[in-house]
Amino acid sequence: MATTKPAAKTATKPAAKTAAKPAGTAIAIKKSSGGLVSIQEKMAQELAALAGRTAPGGGDKIQVKDKMFHLPDGSTAASLDVVIVDFMGVNNFYEGTYNPKAIVPPTCFAIGQVISTMAPSDNSPVKQSDECASCPMNQFGSNNAGKACKNMRRVAVLPPDADDDTPLWVIDVSPTGLKSFDGYVRSAASKFGSLPIGLITTITLDESVDYPSLRFGNPQPNENMEVHWERRAEALDRLSQEPDVSSYQAAPPPRGRAAPAARARK
Repeated sequence: MATTKPAAKTATKPAAKTAAKPAGTAIAIKKSSGGLVSIQEKMAQELAALAGRTAPGGGDKIQVKDKMFHLPDGSTAASLDVVIVDFMGVNNFYEGTYNPKAIVPPTCFAIGQVISTMAPSDNSPVKQSDECASCPMNQFGSNNAGKACKNMRRVAVLPPDADDDTPLWVIDVSPTGLKSFDGYVRSAASKFGSLPIGLITTITLDESVDYPSLRFGNPQPNENMEVHWERRAEALDRLSQEPDVSSYQAAPPPRGRAAPAARARK
């Protein structure tokens, strides 16, 4: 009797969990139906490509506010120890004056792995050039002493102890952090013979300036690289996603000047 009761409890719990699982399990139970199995297989194939067909809602972005990192899970930190799974170059050009209370889509944007060959996406509302390297908006002096086009690195990261289900997070490296980031990537290659994914990286904020400026350093061997490596395809898919520009509206022209549409009609 004493042996029978635990056995009954053990058999009951898994059965309850199985019954509580959502629709995917229900389809799997009915494998005797060829039609349902076929639908399930096709759905699995399309799910693999689904991320590339939609733009993320920003829920995976690490934000920097008040000299702190604000993580998607609601926590904050003064510094981060992460593994850089992969990264992309991102160029964004915005018309008009920046207003933090009214975030708008970029007028022209580019995403690429090779900085020297980047070109504006065909989905840019108003492409400024055929290539980024020669674009007038991507030259120093096009916005006072800087560039009108914002050059960034978009970085996909995971914690060092990540597993297959750990959420992938993204952090943007602004122009003020590019020197540190690019230098760190080159250093990883020359000193360690490794891509950034082979190292645990510490990300901090430059305390000598008032604005958020990222710094990268303190490389340590990544003993969990096999798990991170398996997530590279997912990271590249996420990093390649283009911004949602469906709400784009041309910025109003400066006072005293004709609107671009009016000039185009002449």
